[in-house]
Formats: sequence, C-alpha cells, structure tokens
Amino acid sequence: IRHVDEETFRRDPLRAMRAAQFAARFDFAIAPETMAVCRTLELRGLAKERVMGEVEKALMQSEKPSRFFEALREMGQIEPWMREVAALQGVRQRADAHPEGDAWTHTMRVVDEAARLRDRAEHPLGLMLAALLHDVGKAEAMQEKNGVIHAYGHEMKGMPLAQRFIRRLTNEKDLCRYVVSMVELHMKPNMYAAQNSRQKAWNRLFDRSACPEDLLLLAKADHRGRPNAAPYAETERTIRARLSAYEKMMARPHITGADLLARGIQPGEEMGRLLEEAHRLRLAGVKKEDALRQMRL
Repeated sequence: IRHVDEETFRRDPLRAMRAAQFAARFDFAIAPETMAVCRTLELRGLAKERVMGEVEKALMQSEKPSRFFEALREMGQIEPWMREVAALQGVRQRADAHPEGDAWTHTMRVVDEAARLRDRAEHPLGLMLAALLHDVGKAEAMQEKNGVIHAYGHEMKGMPLAQRFIRRLTNEKDLCRYVVSMVELHMKPNMYAAQNSRQKAWNRLFDRSACPEDLLLLAKADHRGRPNAAPYAETERTIRARLSAYEKMMARPHITGADLLARGIQPGEEMGRLLEEAHRLRLAGVKKEDALRQMRL
C-alpha cells in the first residue's frame, strides 16, 4: 500500500487508519515511505464515527485483524483512540501460562482466534471488540509477588476501561453493555469447567451474561490465544452441555407478574421483591409449582 500524492494524503489523517485497515483486510504491506507519512499525522481531531468505521472493517472483514493494530502500533498511532489496548504493550504475564509474551501479544492472538469464530456469533462486532478488550485490565492489575506474576481481578479492572474505550468510538449503549459484560465474565466458562462447578453456578453465570452463546466463543478464543493451550474439545463439550441445560430450564414455565396479579398482588415494591425471589428459585432449578409453594403464593 503506497500513497500517490503526499499533500493529498495529509489532508485526511484518517488515511493512516485506512492504510492499516487495508493492510489487514488484504494482507498487504505498507510502503516504508507511506508508513513514514502516517507517523506524522495527527489523528486526535477525527470524528469518532469515522474511526469506528475503520476499526469495524478491520475487525469484521480481516482474516487476521491483529495486522490492523500492529500496523497502527508501527505508525505510533495506537493512541489516542486505543490507549487502553496500547497500555498492554510490555505488560508481563506468567511464562508458563502465556509463553507467547506480553498481554499485547496475547490480545492480538485472541483477536485473530475470535475472527475465526465471528460467523457463529449472535453479535459478531461485539464479540470482536470483547476479544480486543478482554484483558485491558491487566495493565492495572498485573503485579509480581514472591517472583510470581499475577493479574488478580483484571476482569473487574477491565470493565471501566472497556466502557471508556467503547464510548470513545460510539454512542451505541447496547454495544457498550454487551462488551463490558463480556469483559467481566470472560474467564468464568473455562474456570467453571476446570472446577467442575455445579449447574446452579452455571445458571447464575449465563443469567448475568449479555449473550451466553457469544461468551462461550470468547472463552474459546481466549483459550486458543496461548500457544501451549491444551486441547479444548472436552472443555467445550462440558460448557455447551451446561448451556443446554440452562436453556432447557429457562424454557420451562415460571412465575410471572400475571401469576402474582392473579393472586391479588398489585404492581409495586412487593411484586418486584417476589419476582426477584421467583427468579432466584428459577435459577436454582425449582419448578414453578414448587416455587409457588415455597413462596406460599
């Protein structure tokens, strides 16, 4: 990819992102002279809608979206639009768990793995953004104790960072909620499978998730983002069996507001409290008839 006229190229700084996006989509290299011009452009004044357009094309139309972000990094243009992702550069990880290197390298691998799964997602763009942002909290959470590197709570620290990133690029509130939910829960499926957690725990997890199906895809991409990852087939079977059990349970009859109205309970604080209790029993696997008896309705 090579610019034709430098003066014209400079008139629109977005062309730096577009060059990176084309490089990712078409597996092209960017000419050194074009890369040199891109390093001098000022991207801060761009409209967020235009930036989001380039990010979306790179995430949704590239076989390896990591090439987009790597090209921007080489240009020195990851910031200001993607500072939370830029902060992952040089963030160390446990060598036994992540022999691929720092948190940036792991994130790029996960983004590429997610691209292989995005056609199966209910919200493909959300999945790709979640893959990009799933570990941004490591920049704040990573610490070394007694010679061992940890990132305890990085998913919680990552939630406000992911929110800030999404809001910088778009006003889509539903997309923001989806991505933040995915960042919060991204570790849970693989962890629960390893711990052989009970179905009740899985039910609560899926109930909290903005999209359980996509959460499973993110967990798979995260696992595959490590070169020493163990085979995943058995873990995936376990997780999907738990999701199937949850979906069957949620399809059963359950207590609704209409049931409470039929029993003389009017809309208000008491009804809200009873519906919350009914939902807790539902997640615990209690059938409707039994739940009505337990709640003495």
